Amino acid sequence: MAKFNEILVGRYNNALKKLLSMKGPAPAPQLAGEIAPILSMFYGVENRFLEEWSRFGLYLTITAGAATNSLLRFRNPLASGAISVIEKMTVSNNTATAQQYNIRHGNADASDAAVVNTAAVTQRWDSRGRPATAMVVSTNAGAVSSPPSPGATKDICALPINTSWAWINDENQEYLCLPGDALDVFIGTTATLLDVAWTWRERALEDSERK
Repeated sequence: MAKFNEILVGRYNNALKKLLSMKGPAPAPQLAGEIAPILSMFYGVENRFLEEWSRFGLYLTITAGAATNSLLRFRNPLASGAISVIEKMTVSNNTATAQQYNIRHGNADASDAAVVNTAAVTQRWDSRGRPATAMVVSTNAGAVSSPPSPGATKDICALPINTSWAWINDENQEYLCLPGDALDVFIGTTATLLDVAWTWRERALEDSERK
């Protein structure tokens, strides 16, 4: 029998059941009858798993071929059924001169770059999550051309030698990647070393989140 204001998104109830070791049906199956709900369940990265997020991290060093900008592409496949959030994105300038770094992002169901990184269990931050990411990471290491841009350039930074830059410093700066989205990090000078490290989380899209 349906309940008044019944909650149809299961992962919050599942998080409560796992966190509190509760048995039986959903412990919070419906909202209050007035404007009273409080939904604030994030209490540390160790509990992202309870909310069905999986977290991954990766560091790559990339150098493209002559006359080509070194590039990393982070892509959420159109048919993934997942949402991804980049929590951290850091570049380091380990070259001999100052460099400019750029971020492009768009929803063009972009193609991959020349070299596709193999998803591996070693990329997990939390061994309780899924064994491998559903995202596709690719680079143009050694390539003599770059794939078409997935969208507009949305951020840049210029770094002196032997310095690093973190694009994300609070939750409002995190990058969202929905199915079909792609995000590029690339360096403004051709055939130049690109060092980039990032952390992301992903989970299945709820029916209410789908377009």
